[in-house]
Amino acid sequence: MNPNQQKRQEKEEIKRLEDLDKNTFRIVAKEYLATRQDITPKTMQGDTNRLVNHAESILDLPISDIRRKDHLKPLIDLPLQNKSLEQAKRVAGLLSRIFQYAVDCGYIDSSPDERLSSLLPRQMGEKNHHAAQTTEGSCRTLFSKIWEYAEAKQSGPFVTGAMKIACYVPLRCSNLRGAKWEDVDLEEGIWHFPRTKNGRSYDLPISRQVKEILSHLRKYSNEDIPFCFPGTTKSGHISDGSLIKYLRNSGITKEEQSLHGFRSTFQSIALEHGIPKVLTERILFHVAGGATEQAYNRTTYLGPTKAVMQWWADAVDAMRDGKQLPDIPEIVRLGGAYQ
Repeated sequence: MNPNQQKRQEKEEIKRLEDLDKNTFRIVAKEYLATRQDITPKTMQGDTNRLVNHAESILDLPISDIRRKDHLKPLIDLPLQNKSLEQAKRVAGLLSRIFQYAVDCGYIDSSPDERLSSLLPRQMGEKNHHAAQTTEGSCRTLFSKIWEYAEAKQSGPFVTGAMKIACYVPLRCSNLRGAKWEDVDLEEGIWHFPRTKNGRSYDLPISRQVKEILSHLRKYSNEDIPFCFPGTTKSGHISDGSLIKYLRNSGITKEEQSLHGFRSTFQSIALEHGIPKVLTERILFHVAGGATEQAYNRTTYLGPTKAVMQWWADAVDAMRDGKQLPDIPEIVRLGGAYQ
């Protein structure tokens, strides 16, 4: 190797490591809180105090060096020892949001906080449901409000487009917000997700309606920006706060519908109308079965899932317009492709 080239590479590696050291948890947490323009001053102060009082031991650590067992678990254990379950929940939630922000920004590749909430004891009768509409009547109101607000043009095209797609495609919010054009094949009608919550990738067919929305947004997208839904946050794409704001401004309360609740909306209506659970689980990309089943059953069900995704998009339009839901596609109804 050329000695000068080797020295240059060594300097670049030293600089890279120095930059990583500069991204302490304190700095990244401060950046994250600065993006939360959607929360009240009281909530902002509460989160700031929570970091000082319950996360002091990790504030000045490089965020890339923080480990679940060594650093995060003790932060949850302490309030639990003091019988402060609610405080432990709030600390776990705040840590989770900050680390997810760090992943979105590229400061770290993966988050050490995954399933941190599983360390919290469950109380008798406790439920952990995301608000969602699960009947045709309530969905009719939900979807009509979303489209009425879109017609008023009170929100930007990328947030509006993302909100409509959230209705048509039951994605996890992080996968929707962070979607990149390189992973969308509009010609073939396939949306690729290289990394999901369970650490796996998968492909999902997209409906005619979703193709139209993405094709429209593509015309107005900056070629230098990789995200389908660019935003002004440091991550480069829209935030979940902007989508939540859209819901609330359209007249939908947090008790009625959450962003994650669109997944429940899809599965509830689909199962009620005869869509097999194996297909809804595949579309939601839930990991089902034991290790042996997961190892051997790698069927993608691409044909049936394509039919279901188009059926669901048509069903959303039908509910929005107060019409009867479409019939179940023949390939799904017959079931030969996945039984």
